[in-house]
Amino acid sequence: MLESIRKPSKRGLPFPPEIMLLITLRYYATGSFQKMQKDVMNICQQSVSRIIVQVSNLIAKKMKKYVKFPTTAEGLNMVKQKFYEISHFPEVIGCIDCTHIKIRSPGGNTSEVYKNRKGFFSINVQTVVGPNLEFFNLVARWPGSTPDNFIYNNSSIKQRLDTGELEGVILGDSDFAMSNTILTPFLSPNSIAQEQYNKSHNETRKIVEHCLGIWKGRFPCLQVGMCIKVETVVAVICACAALHNIAVSVGDIAPTNWEMAEIDNDVDITICNEDPNSDGFVARQLFVDRYFQNC
Repeated sequence: MLESIRKPSKRGLPFPPEIMLLITLRYYATGSFQKMQKDVMNICQQSVSRIIVQVSNLIAKKMKKYVKFPTTAEGLNMVKQKFYEISHFPEVIGCIDCTHIKIRSPGGNTSEVYKNRKGFFSINVQTVVGPNLEFFNLVARWPGSTPDNFIYNNSSIKQRLDTGELEGVILGDSDFAMSNTILTPFLSPNSIAQEQYNKSHNETRKIVEHCLGIWKGRFPCLQVGMCIKVETVVAVICACAALHNIAVSVGDIAPTNWEMAEIDNDVDITICNEDPNSDGFVARQLFVDRYFQNC
């Protein structure tokens, strides 16, 4: 008699939203289904996988609500002031960099385009960071072999800067082609003003590397890599960006040692040519003459 009595099965019933969120956050904190097994013993891996996809997609759809530039002139001016306070570099509204998020080989005929110059498969993610270590813009759709400058040239942020919708400049490394809206360092400075420009540029732009290190420290799945479908990886990246900005907005300050997370994942920089006759070179020199000549 007792042997014939069984507990009612809960198979097929939906999981509580709180549990689904916690499972997803646990994956973000590990990047591994195996490491999650002891925490979700009563849930099969297939269900965990479906939960991660569903929750990540829901959060990713909210990214533009949290990852955005200030929408008013007053807000942008405040950003410029905060950047200026770092190392006296004027007119800055953001610092740009790309970072590689490891993935497994997608397979198929196009899988090699995801292999970057370090030899591992990745998504090359473009980020623009603000002075409070928040993301102002994030693009997560390009395979690992895509050059940083190509991503920027095909991004909405470039269009918004070029059309004057966003007034100011962003700071990038030598992987980006210089212009009147994206300023890069001089490879061979030949004046005190250019040296001062480089010093101020370097100190100000460190914030994007710091932000990426904190981001990957906060969500280790971005650092260790993910063995899930590419489209889900993209959703996870966008979700983690939104969650990072939410954390920053409520004053969740990360430990300083998290900034080291970004170093191991760096990919060698391809230096764009410096043509003294190019419009970008001329625009940069005019910027130096205007703001750094009397430093």
